[in-house]
Amino acid sequence: MGIFTSTFRKVVAGLAAAALVACASTGGPLGLSDEQGLALGEQEHPKIVAAFGGELNDPQLTAYVQRIHNKLIASSTAPSPELQNIKLTVLDSPVVNAMALPGHVYVTRGLLALANSEAEVAGVIGHEIGHIHERHTAERVSRGNLAGIGAAAVAILTGEQDMAQLAGQAAQLYLMKFSRSQEYEADLVGVRIMADAGYDPIGQSEFLDTLGKWSALESQIAGAERPPEFLSTHPNTPERVRRAAAEAQVLGAGSGEGRNRDIYLANIDGLLYGDDPVKQGFIRGRDFIHPGIGIAFTVPQGFELQNSSTAVLARSSQTGAQMQFTGANSAESPQAIIDGALSESLGVDLRPARSMTVSGRPAAVGAARANTQSGPADVAAYVVKWQGNTNYIFLWVAPAGSTSQSTFTGSVRSLREVSLQTANPPPAQRIDVVTVQRNDTASSLARYMAFDQYKEERFRIMNALDANEAVRAGERVKLVR
Repeated sequence: MGIFTSTFRKVVAGLAAAALVACASTGGPLGLSDEQGLALGEQEHPKIVAAFGGELNDPQLTAYVQRIHNKLIASSTAPSPELQNIKLTVLDSPVVNAMALPGHVYVTRGLLALANSEAEVAGVIGHEIGHIHERHTAERVSRGNLAGIGAAAVAILTGEQDMAQLAGQAAQLYLMKFSRSQEYEADLVGVRIMADAGYDPIGQSEFLDTLGKWSALESQIAGAERPPEFLSTHPNTPERVRRAAAEAQVLGAGSGEGRNRDIYLANIDGLLYGDDPVKQGFIRGRDFIHPGIGIAFTVPQGFELQNSSTAVLARSSQTGAQMQFTGANSAESPQAIIDGALSESLGVDLRPARSMTVSGRPAAVGAARANTQSGPADVAAYVVKWQGNTNYIFLWVAPAGSTSQSTFTGSVRSLREVSLQTANPPPAQRIDVVTVQRNDTASSLARYMAFDQYKEERFRIMNALDANEAVRAGERVKLVR
């Protein structure tokens, strides 16, 4: 879980915005001038950085990615002052993501860990430059702003697995047609920028292929189905791969630079993988523990925890009940937050909130039954004023009558203080680049991967190996351990 937003209203609205920002454009009203767009980009830039874990503190890797960005910007396809002044930020987030604002392009360390060559990263950055080149960053935002607030309630009141993704589903429907054409346009511009900069343009489709396989595996592990293409803000990855590869062939696939995998792997060797256990918290069984802010809590039996950059999520596969935990800064009392901003933002009347205490601190709970797309649901919101203006919010939703509120209350009451010593965080996982030995196989190397399941599948996707492709002695591969 990342940094707190400044007010509770921003927390709730931010849940929707976070889902919309994935390879998304952000901005203000339609018809922005270049100057207005750039001003908006500067205004929103700190929010993006804060929401995605801050800037990566790795000067060597950041400088390497910056060189890729500079090479693309210097290409003949990007001559305008608006593009020449685009700033690159590498975000300290495990999420595989890239974004664009007017004047800004972002890539996450999670994306760098998944990529396998400089040309692939160039393809991603070129795509985001493409959004700015086509002025998508100014066009899309007013639509996103209109849809975002209502989407927050959709996230809370659905029973699906990934609430962070669902936070933007209503907005995705509104943005669908616009977004699909934007993504294709940005792919096309990105491939051309790559070719002009001397990179092999096939790199973009190679990364899209890896990303599609990784996303499908993650969905399989989570037990969620892939969303239908028409419900996605991004076109289905296989179709994007096909189009990007076709354009790359026209521009001379295989003829450019950036395909030397060993050079790329040397630059990401040692990169932090996944959550930083101290800075972003970690999951141990049914406990979420965050040494950095000194808290922990326990979810009920049967709930599975998931940590994201904006919230901690939990879901029961048995009942469909789910929880979202986040923090907010507000001087208001817990009761006032629930009766006012929370009820208003969710569109659910949780009044009147009842006072309670959690770990000796003032808290409140508001509950209601709401009608959702999946039928009636019980909603319970808890706010705990932890220290000063710091509040922690638990939001629970369950199919009507499926879960006793006392189950939720017991979990909220488990919120407690921890120190770095008592938290005993696990060692951080990192990318470890190793050389394949003569008797190594994909299966034998995958045993070293720091995952509980699907070790070989993850190893193959992260190293761009097909299902039956063998590793070769002397080549370099990525492990996570």
